[in-house]
Amino acid sequence: MNVRWSLRRDASGVPVGIIETSHDISAAKEIERRLVDSEYRYRNLFQAMAASFWELDFTKVGAKLRVLLESGVEDLETYFQDHPEVVREYLRDTQVIDLNDHSVRLFGRGNREEMLGSVDPYWPDASIQVYARCIVKSLARHPNNIEVTRLQTLDGRELECLFTACFSKENMARGIILIGIIDLSEQVAARQALEVMQTELAHAARITILGELTASITHEINQPLGAISAYAEAGLRWLTRPEPDLKEVELALRSIVSEAKRTDDVIARVRSMAVRRAPAECIIPINEVIRESLQFTRQELQKHRVKVELDLASSLPDISADRVLIQQVIVNLVMNAVQAMALKENAGRELLIQSTNLLDGKIAVNIVDSGPGISEDHLERLFESFFTTKSTGMGMGLPICRSIIEAAGGEINLANRCDGQQGANIMLTLPEATAGGLMSEA
Repeated sequence: MNVRWSLRRDASGVPVGIIETSHDISAAKEIERRLVDSEYRYRNLFQAMAASFWELDFTKVGAKLRVLLESGVEDLETYFQDHPEVVREYLRDTQVIDLNDHSVRLFGRGNREEMLGSVDPYWPDASIQVYARCIVKSLARHPNNIEVTRLQTLDGRELECLFTACFSKENMARGIILIGIIDLSEQVAARQALEVMQTELAHAARITILGELTASITHEINQPLGAISAYAEAGLRWLTRPEPDLKEVELALRSIVSEAKRTDDVIARVRSMAVRRAPAECIIPINEVIRESLQFTRQELQKHRVKVELDLASSLPDISADRVLIQQVIVNLVMNAVQAMALKENAGRELLIQSTNLLDGKIAVNIVDSGPGISEDHLERLFESFFTTKSTGMGMGLPICRSIIEAAGGEINLANRCDGQQGANIMLTLPEATAGGLMSEA
């Protein structure tokens, strides 16, 4: 409970009593607890996801690479092709320092400790150039390397795998590479694992968004709670008058009910974003989802003095998609636009959101900002996993947005404005809901 005391005085200023008001903040505390729990789950995705994840230490390899480069070798890729024995030596020097349970089941014999140590046993000769290309791409500051290759289990079986190595700046500074492996020998199982991974990543991204919006959410909740306290105090004053004014008391109570509903609405919106669940398609009106999404970002928009213009076409056909996921996409894109415009020192921060019927069985949503626009060097890479232009970004926001939109049968495109003004324009294209109901599963 949040409790407040107010001192009452008579006409001469002498204290005559205390008015106590209180309101239940259990729901707000529950939301806070859910957010903490969700962040904890996010930190444990490495262990929980149904894909193989490894953490490798290549510190020794880094030292040998420096010596090799100082010796005058410039074309590393050609050098490694000509000297596979060097690649094999680097593999022996690369150490497995952590891996999840799925990796033990896929590559090991049930003993996790047995798998720690050199990564060399898992690489057949035919695949060592994949490892070599990882070295080349990491030195060239590529964000990752993704290839289909063959890897080997401890009992000698070879698996066709989708291999991903991630070269984040923070990990590279520590001499660490993260790799993910999906077994392609069972396509159905791999597809299910990917779906689970996408669901987990989408949920993790929502939690990240909620973390960025903590101040806004707190403000959204505190406003009606403060109003409830004020109305309660006013109602008590009208009741404790020599001649109570019941009409004013009734108005205060009705206002309290209204503000309580407003608080419930905020909490319901946050809960819908925070809950982890499988995607559930339904028929949704896109304009309604756009307005709901702006409720999340209202305080951020006000804080950064962004003027929002809505140009939503009337009588739009509905779409078939997961409501929360589409909401997540719009919130993410609006937040990106706000953060981009915040970099501009001058005023005139404007955000236009349009919805349009394309008359070909599709609808379009355009989000147009007046920020600095997108560097030509970045335009082709913004949807790459782990690529980010933010110092604290993960580089997963836009790739997750794209996967959500494509799963709904749509497309997402990002470009600079072409109306002669500075800024970016991102367009979502989504198919209308079919007359038969929900879209069939992919």
